[in-house]
Amino acid sequence: MSHLLPVIILVWTLNIFTSAVGQKKNETLTNLNLEFVELQTNSDASIRGLFVVDENVIWASGSGGTVLRSTDGGKNWIDVKVPGQTANDFRSIHAWDKNKALVFGVAGPDFGFLTEDGGESWKVVYKNAAQGAFFDSVKFSDSDTGLAVSDQIDGKPLLIKTTDGGKNWRKIENLPAVVDGEAHFAASNTCIEFLSSGKAWIATGGAAARVFYSEDFGENWELVKTPVIQGKPSSGIFSISFKNEREGVVIGGTYDKPEQNKQIAAYTTDGGKNWISAEKMPEEYRSCVQFVADEKENFFFAIGKTGCDLSVDGGKNWSFLVKTNYYTFRAVPGKLAGFVAGAEGRIARVEFN
Repeated sequence: MSHLLPVIILVWTLNIFTSAVGQKKNETLTNLNLEFVELQTNSDASIRGLFVVDENVIWASGSGGTVLRSTDGGKNWIDVKVPGQTANDFRSIHAWDKNKALVFGVAGPDFGFLTEDGGESWKVVYKNAAQGAFFDSVKFSDSDTGLAVSDQIDGKPLLIKTTDGGKNWRKIENLPAVVDGEAHFAASNTCIEFLSSGKAWIATGGAAARVFYSEDFGENWELVKTPVIQGKPSSGIFSISFKNEREGVVIGGTYDKPEQNKQIAAYTTDGGKNWISAEKMPEEYRSCVQFVADEKENFFFAIGKTGCDLSVDGGKNWSFLVKTNYYTFRAVPGKLAGFVAGAEGRIARVEFN
């Protein structure tokens, strides 16, 4: 389905209560105007990969080997498909600028592809013929250092690392074992969080909903339990995001029963070593959570195929915003704005005022 004209969907005004530190009752009231402006992409791909370099340069990726690029804030999009990959689904993407970007697919043996000329040409940077390889997410801590994770092979996640901007990758060996049926979700390219300090986290779902954490740029890992729903192939943690080295959130639920919202979110204040259930859960299943901040305001924003929610207290309490139908979100760095993406090539700009 092609989108012929940009569409301003709606502007919602919401009352969000925030809690002062050390106080039990909600006392501060904030008005939020939330605006979605749908953009013309001329694509019918299911888009799960999204990367916002700045307010002008946005990259997106998804089914059918699709890679989209905009250099004018989403007004115009160019499809820079990876040749020969129409059967692949690029669930993971990272970009440095308008020219350099990296995608990982779910089907191999060629999994990782890098462009340095705006998508005019692509180079294979990672191959793996192992049965069961399926890349779920990629995340960089800086311009050179990145991690990409696949579902388990031989009882452990397949985790690879680059230190040269995605050109070369090596396997990380020191990982705890997972249980049978434990995996990572490729719903929004957000099952990895990786900070410039070297702290990193990887979320799981399925048979168990746990979090791997590393304090040395992904070289060594420990594994901790969370209270998030688990036990079914469609249940668990779908997304993880951190505000800083200590404060973070996980979010998810049950994909095929989105209305169930018991134990679908948790938060940490000690760097992911312990996770506490949210006091007020998001309205329904959510596939993506991200930290949003400018010089004055900050919050966590979660979105999924049935709606979106916001938390202003570090993930303890979530306020439902509005029904939507998007899979993933990325903020414009340093601004209360971002982009969302979903099925049938849908991409929209989001403004938080």
